[in-house]
Amino acid sequence: MPRRALPRPLALALTLSFAVPIAACGAPVKNTPLAEFPTLPTLSDVMDNAATSADPQFKKIGQAAFTDAELASFAATAERVAAAAVKARDFSKGAEFDALAGRLEAKAKALGAAAGSKDAIGAVTALREMKSVCKECHSKFK
Repeated sequence: MPRRALPRPLALALTLSFAVPIAACGAPVKNTPLAEFPTLPTLSDVMDNAATSADPQFKKIGQAAFTDAELASFAATAERVAAAAVKARDFSKGAEFDALAGRLEAKAKALGAAAGSKDAIGAVTALREMKSVCKECHSKFK
C-alpha cells in the first residue's frame, strides 16, 4: 500500500510541536543593563546574562578577520562578561570557583583589549580561552 503524505497544515503543526520545546531548552535570554549587574539576585541571572552575550561570539572562533561592528560587539561582550565574573564571586562556591571567575574576568579583559586594538588573532585567542574557562567552570560547578 503506498504511503500518503500528511496534509500540509498537519505536518507543520507536528513539526512545530517538536521544534518549539527543543528551542526553548537553551539558556534564557538576559540583557540586563550593565549598571544593574551588581543587583542581580542569583548566580543563574549572572550566568544567563554572560551567556546571552558570549555564546554568539563563541561561534566566531576560527574566523580570520572581523568587521568593525564585530570588534565593537566583542568589546561589549568583554565588558559584560568581566562584570558577570566579578558579580559571580558574590555567589562563591569556594576558592576554585573564585579562581575560575578571576580567570574569566582576565580573559574577558583580554578580549576587550584585542577588540580595541583590532587584533583578530588576539580576539580569537581570548574567545577560545574564555570558552574554555566557561566549560571548565560548568563541568565543576553546574
